[in-house]
Amino acid sequence: MTSSKCSIDGCKRNFDTVCDHCQGQVCTKHYIEHIKLSNAELTSLSDELNLIINTIQQRDLTHHVFEQIEQWREESHQCIDELCEEKKRQLKFEISQKIDNQIKKLHELGQEVNELIDEGDASFKQIENIKKNIEACRKQCKQIETDDYFRLDVKAIKLEATLVPHELFTGDDTLLSIEHQVKLNEFYGKEGQSWMLIYKAIRDGFSSADFHRCCDNQGPTITVIQSTAGGYLFGGYTSVSWNSRQSYVHDNNGPFLFTITNPYGIPPTKYSVTIPEYSIYDHPNCGPTFGGGYDLYITSHSQTNVNTCNFPHSYNDTTKQGAITFTGNKNFQINDIEVYRLMQT
Repeated sequence: MTSSKCSIDGCKRNFDTVCDHCQGQVCTKHYIEHIKLSNAELTSLSDELNLIINTIQQRDLTHHVFEQIEQWREESHQCIDELCEEKKRQLKFEISQKIDNQIKKLHELGQEVNELIDEGDASFKQIENIKKNIEACRKQCKQIETDDYFRLDVKAIKLEATLVPHELFTGDDTLLSIEHQVKLNEFYGKEGQSWMLIYKAIRDGFSSADFHRCCDNQGPTITVIQSTAGGYLFGGYTSVSWNSRQSYVHDNNGPFLFTITNPYGIPPTKYSVTIPEYSIYDHPNCGPTFGGGYDLYITSHSQTNVNTCNFPHSYNDTTKQGAITFTGNKNFQINDIEVYRLMQT
């Protein structure tokens, strides 16, 4: 009976074991060589770990949040100054009104006393009423003179800063910063919602077939688009699955378009649907397309072909830049597309 030979070319030894490194049947000599090759990788892995550690240690993770806190402090100081001045004006007006009313009563009472003096026949009861009214005015004047006449109810100013949970949008090299992820969840209406990357054009392909292969029948999705010119980020959300229907799709569950970065410095903004019957256009020859008209039309091979924006048609343009809102131009090409599906929690 012949023994199986080592699978390494030129080796005439019998094989002794299966190598986990190459999955081949090898002799003891070559098995040891492969173990040494595997162990040689440990040095580079150690270097990679050290690089990650150095990056974490050297990076100032608090810089941005500290800037935000300083901005909040300056704005709070300004707000407090304005509030104090407004309260001073309000209290000064109120006390002035009260003093004017008090003086008016005293003048009326003085006039009544003068009339009784002129008449010279005031009754005992009239005089007692005058005394009571004068005593009441005296008490009110003493109240005004006291320091506790006003009650000041001071509310404490609160500042809450917490670590944002990472991995809201999971996937390889996401286009979204943590701030962008938090903002998209704010648009969606659920803080801390998780999403999984199911399609990335530069990885999976730019054709419409690539998009539908990865995204059909995946449930609610957020599409993030990056333009070639300017690298602007924008996109849309739909609660219905892409499914190559060759038709418009009605979505009654809050679909929206959004801009994250744009040529105009508009802050991240959500554009709600106005005609839900045309929420998305789901066609096998198109990429992720939103609205009738179309608000956002993404072609197959969108990195080289021209994509178009006819916004607003089915979505509400609250920032009034129209078709050039997202990239500064009605026609544009795409650097990358990412589609995330909703993770059930």
